[in-house]
Amino acid sequence: MLKAKNILQLALPLIVAQLAQASMGFIDTILMGMLGVETLAGGGLGAGIFSFSFIVCTGVLVASSNIIAYAIGKGDHDEIHQSLLSSVVIAVALSVICGIGLWYVSGILESLGQSQSSIENTEIYLRSVAWALLPALSFMALRNFALGMGRTGSILKITLVAAICNFPISYVLMKGLWIFPEFGLKGIGYGTVTVSVLMLVAFVWDIYRLPALKPYPFWKGWDLFKLSSVLPTLRLGIPIAIAYAMEAGLFTAAAILVGIIGEVELAAHQIALQCITLSFMVPVGLSQAVSVLVGRSYGANKLEDVGGYAGIGVLVGLVGSTVAALFFWFFPEIIVNLFTQAKGTQEIADVHSIGAQLLWVAALFQLVDGIQVITMGSLRGMKLALAPTLITILGYWGIGFPSAFLLMDYWGAQGVWSGLGIGLGVTAMMLITLFVVHLKGLKSRQTCHLPVSDAGFV
Repeated sequence: MLKAKNILQLALPLIVAQLAQASMGFIDTILMGMLGVETLAGGGLGAGIFSFSFIVCTGVLVASSNIIAYAIGKGDHDEIHQSLLSSVVIAVALSVICGIGLWYVSGILESLGQSQSSIENTEIYLRSVAWALLPALSFMALRNFALGMGRTGSILKITLVAAICNFPISYVLMKGLWIFPEFGLKGIGYGTVTVSVLMLVAFVWDIYRLPALKPYPFWKGWDLFKLSSVLPTLRLGIPIAIAYAMEAGLFTAAAILVGIIGEVELAAHQIALQCITLSFMVPVGLSQAVSVLVGRSYGANKLEDVGGYAGIGVLVGLVGSTVAALFFWFFPEIIVNLFTQAKGTQEIADVHSIGAQLLWVAALFQLVDGIQVITMGSLRGMKLALAPTLITILGYWGIGFPSAFLLMDYWGAQGVWSGLGIGLGVTAMMLITLFVVHLKGLKSRQTCHLPVSDAGFV
């Protein structure tokens, strides 16, 4: 019970913060739906591409929280500061590289068979929201620092306020109310930029009021920083980013497959994707908390606690995923109605029908998706990088995408989502097997009085 309490104390603020942050994409998609089916299809595709890019970048940065937690277990304060500074440098570099990629993505979409209207709306959205990358990734770098230090209160407060402000700011810029011009789809992107800047400024002010974090300012102590100090974050972060890319890319590729079927199906896909992304934040928050607790236990060489935190984390995650799945099963029409408030047409009716069907399928793999992300967090806490990444590549792309492609011919958009579920289920089973085998090996080494804390990066 003590372990469950520790997990929930650390995870609950993270879960609420993750839900609040994901609600921004959810709200943006609702706003796009107000502008019509074509805007929802193309703008939603742009939101999916931006989300994919952001998630991949976050994967690199999230490694710093594991490194900081491990350093706390060892009592190494210089390593904590070095990890923070390295994370800030990486955030700036990723913002530039990723921003350039988003700016010129339309040529790729054209070669992938997307409709001209979808490409145009995707480009409009991405070229407005790309400016959010620098403040958003800088926020994530500092967020992971606070998480690694076990200080999640600021994360919760700032993200909640930002989520509340997102809708009115984006709506005003979209519609052109008060003194603001009507930006339409661009306004939704500009709203995200505005909120991201406000989040970063408020978070910096809030966290550096805490005595535990004051000794580690990101604007000082650069004499500790060396290019070589970036390597530990990249060594762990790049495989994590690849693993994130495998899953996020799977859903982006699924959007492209559904886009080939038609714009109505693509609009319905975006609705289901936003819903599953929002509910997925519960196991994501749990995964981050479990990863930090496993990392501290691993750094302190307490292997029984490593297995205990991982197992209890999975059980708690299953409860949360089951609640979300039941909601999708019993209330799909209510959920889809939130996104289909444009003027009633046959297209809107078709989007409504297909969206409800996709939520039924999404509910099924919600369960296995939660298991695999929490197990992945446990493996990150033990500084495992390569093996979990190879498993995700095999599960997502060796099994999930081919299944989605084959089932598309039989069940359309539902077939695509069924294939995704198959890939996620197989991945979950492989990750659990890896965790059990690796932990057993570490315990054997401990029994033989061999060091176990340097057995990471496998």
